[in-house]
Amino acid sequence: MNYILIENNFEGPSLSALKNLDLNLLVVFEAVYSAGNISQAARRLGMSQPTISNALRRLRDSLDDPLFVRAGRGVHPTPRAMQMIGPVREALQMIESGVAPGDSFDPARSSRHFRLVVLDAMEPIIMPHVIRRIQDHKSISIENLAIVNTPMSDGLNEGSLDLVISGFLTESRDTQCEDLSPVHLSMVARNDHPAIDGAFTLDHFQKLDHIALVPRMRALSRLEEALRRLDIQRHVAYSVTKFWSFPHILMTTDLVAILPTAFARVIARNYPLELYDLPFAHPDERIYMTWKTSRTNDPGHRWLRGEIAVALRQAAAQWPDR
Repeated sequence: MNYILIENNFEGPSLSALKNLDLNLLVVFEAVYSAGNISQAARRLGMSQPTISNALRRLRDSLDDPLFVRAGRGVHPTPRAMQMIGPVREALQMIESGVAPGDSFDPARSSRHFRLVVLDAMEPIIMPHVIRRIQDHKSISIENLAIVNTPMSDGLNEGSLDLVISGFLTESRDTQCEDLSPVHLSMVARNDHPAIDGAFTLDHFQKLDHIALVPRMRALSRLEEALRRLDIQRHVAYSVTKFWSFPHILMTTDLVAILPTAFARVIARNYPLELYDLPFAHPDERIYMTWKTSRTNDPGHRWLRGEIAVALRQAAAQWPDR
């Protein structure tokens, strides 16, 4: 293992912890913090677990703080570690960008670990292309976190997330946001639904029971506003936190659902489902890609954003707007 030393010629107790600090210890610290587990951090860095544990011991001794405490099968950061993680990630990001050759990024030589939140209805549209691009580059990895359990704005701001692909994040600060595409919507029901013969009507919409996202997720949708404006009622019999809950429920019950059309076409390949036009005028939803401003010019980050844009262009060519 090669070591990089940070030399500090300044005197004073506030800087004493930085004298001769091994930068590799901060790499280990960030990996353990992200994984919440020493074994997983070791696998991510290609190190043995004893090596990771030894690095943590040295960093703890340098900073006079335990940094992590055991919690279940993993570890939980101390208040000092939580205070450190944002600046450490920023520093590591700046160093990686600074030592990269110019504006280049070679995925074949990179060991980047990207952490994303991708709306699960967009996952089968975007991620297969991105995964195919990294499959031959065994040192790159991507982690997709659950949208409902992840504080997305905080993650972007502190550096624990690279990208969020979802609706617009109104509470984010110091971020860049790209409008990726409209998200068209369809009604979906099982293809032998006993109450539907031909077109899906407004009467069907209001009389049949629906499966939908939980209220706090539906509140982010422009559709809910349209329903209120048009005074159209629907009965949501079952609420879920992810789009991948819809296919089996729709296939095995008489519930109906409003789903993004591209996602509905994906699941209809493997489930006996039928797509219909919505029986009322409605605004398209939109999908956005959001990231922290300081990562805009990072070559690896630019590469990932470019691959996501390519994936969406390919999907648009495969499936026309409607």
